[in-house]
Amino acid sequence: MSDSKPITGLILAGGQGRRMGGVDKGLQIFRGKRLVDHVYERLAPQVGGIIINANQNHDAYKSFGVRVVSDAIGNFAGPLAGLHAGLSVSRRPYLASVPCDSPFLPEDLVERLMARLNESGAELAVAKTGDQPHPVFCLARRSVLDHLTNFLKGGGRKIDAWYASLDVVEVDFDDEAGAFSNINTREELANLEDVTTEEGTTEVGTTLETGARAATVAAGAAAAVERLSPPPGDAPARASWSASPARAIAGDALARVVSRDALERILSCMDDYDPNALKVTSAREVIRSFLAPVATNEKVAVRAALGRVLGEDIISTLDVPAHDNSAMDGYALRHADLKNAGDTELRLAGSAFAGRQFAGKLGKRECVRIMTGAVMPKGADTVVIQEIVHTEGDNIRVPAGQKKGQNRRLAGEDLAAGKPVLMAGQPVGPAELGLIASLGLAEVTVRRRLRVAFFSTGDELASVGSELKQGEVYDSNRYTLYGMLSRLGCDIIDMGVVRDDPASLERALKAAAADADAIITSGGVSVGEADFIRELLGKLGEVVFWKIAMKPGRPMAFGKIAHAGNEAHFFGLPGNPVAVMVTFYQFVREALLVLSGRTDDCTLPLLQVPCTSSIKKSPGRTEFQRGLLARGERGRWSVCATGAQGSGVLRSMAEANCFIVLEHERGSVKPGDLVQVQLFHGLV
Repeated sequence: MSDSKPITGLILAGGQGRRMGGVDKGLQIFRGKRLVDHVYERLAPQVGGIIINANQNHDAYKSFGVRVVSDAIGNFAGPLAGLHAGLSVSRRPYLASVPCDSPFLPEDLVERLMARLNESGAELAVAKTGDQPHPVFCLARRSVLDHLTNFLKGGGRKIDAWYASLDVVEVDFDDEAGAFSNINTREELANLEDVTTEEGTTEVGTTLETGARAATVAAGAAAAVERLSPPPGDAPARASWSASPARAIAGDALARVVSRDALERILSCMDDYDPNALKVTSAREVIRSFLAPVATNEKVAVRAALGRVLGEDIISTLDVPAHDNSAMDGYALRHADLKNAGDTELRLAGSAFAGRQFAGKLGKRECVRIMTGAVMPKGADTVVIQEIVHTEGDNIRVPAGQKKGQNRRLAGEDLAAGKPVLMAGQPVGPAELGLIASLGLAEVTVRRRLRVAFFSTGDELASVGSELKQGEVYDSNRYTLYGMLSRLGCDIIDMGVVRDDPASLERALKAAAADADAIITSGGVSVGEADFIRELLGKLGEVVFWKIAMKPGRPMAFGKIAHAGNEAHFFGLPGNPVAVMVTFYQFVREALLVLSGRTDDCTLPLLQVPCTSSIKKSPGRTEFQRGLLARGERGRWSVCATGAQGSGVLRSMAEANCFIVLEHERGSVKPGDLVQVQLFHGLV
């Protein structure tokens, strides 16, 4: 792949594989490799980057180190939904799609489609052999996204019907007709497995593959893996639908090679990367670029969705409000009956209440007494508030100056039927919960909870409740991590204390990697300790060790480790209690929210207030002082440091309510200087 190419390749692997017995076709083995491996290796040299559309087994497809996105509309809605998912996350001007079950696709497919697309000025180019078009082998301009979105919202699902509404050019591939053969059944898979010529090639010219699948795929990935940091303007992938939490079938060796390549590519593209003096902003950039959110969804009752992440868009099934209704208590009337000057006298024809509407229709110079939320009577278009109306028996007098349509809420004004209300990747808070309930939905599709395993390392750690021996300290970090993770809504796997023994650490890391999406450890990453664990982590995956230009929390490790076909993001935090909290809040918190499927901005906000205390600081590192934000006698907010700021002084966190964030290039602070603060409340 070449970043200079303006084309994103999309591999469509979002089907259910019904004709193959309900298996994921892209993952079926064909000549020593998965079908998707053949497709990837043929498509990668033709495009600037690759996205894979899959609705199940995301972890398996992540072995390439590229984005894996699901259908935003759910229910395995066909190739159009996959094309929509790809167009939605790609930021390159063109998107070339191919199916995952066509291992012989032409090596010049994209080049020929692009030539005809530019020559014709069409919106879409489709491959054709003879009289048969192959609609899933296409090249689309990204500008068709809005058109496709509206087509899908209108209930359209047939790819041919959508193409018929566009300016499409068909491109002849009669010279490579066999290249468009796809594999739909197990019989076809078995038959094509054995079709060779005397030269050892397939009938369509594909050399038979030999050797270990892991080595082949790893070589392909190393040659063609797309940078995880997207082209300018790219948004994070919004994965939404997956049928099960099935794990990748790739072995540990493959996962290690692919992860290493992806991480090294990210680091190699950074101008100022220095692992021994890494800026806080640079560390965040690397971490963000390497995250692969969970994609498995589950349905839960509405109340149980509080605090979860939406797994699919919420589409309004009805208009809210369902009818034109009154926004105020007053009188509903016809604006045409009102005089331009002076009072207008109208006859009171009846009343309308919320839940009990006026049954008749307004006649000329009539009005209806109406309550807030009541359905507007037929013929009425305006509501006059009761406070300005004069009543005289069954008549009222309305002053001049009323505007047509005032105090009236139109049907669908809040929510319109068929329109998106909430988007996949959005967190569900109290307001979202009420909004979902207003649509009458009893269940909501949400992302599964992120599974996070954590443990402390060190022979000096004692369990709470035991008697301390000489040289021991109680393990407080696990309790701090438990509290921070609980407030994030993760499924927590507390693995206790792991002793400084290679075999014990390896067992713990393997167990965590096999079952979790992320692993957090405290201790073992400082100078002198890192050499011991570096070799072990290198066996299981790829982890980089950093000395971050920050205080507290300088040592940190980050990467991925793999075991039993699963990969887990790894965060190795320092052992000092305050450093654990600072590094968690500054790096791990946001990463876990993104891994949970959040697509909103999870960055912690910074506020600027005067500092009342002096703080010594040298430029060249970012400091996170613990502070107390308070309001003075005149109601103005200011902050002061909480005293001792050592990385082991956990009391400084308990006494504080914010971080005082002193930027990388900043020097000392004098009383009265403005500083930035991060509030503890609402951090998680």
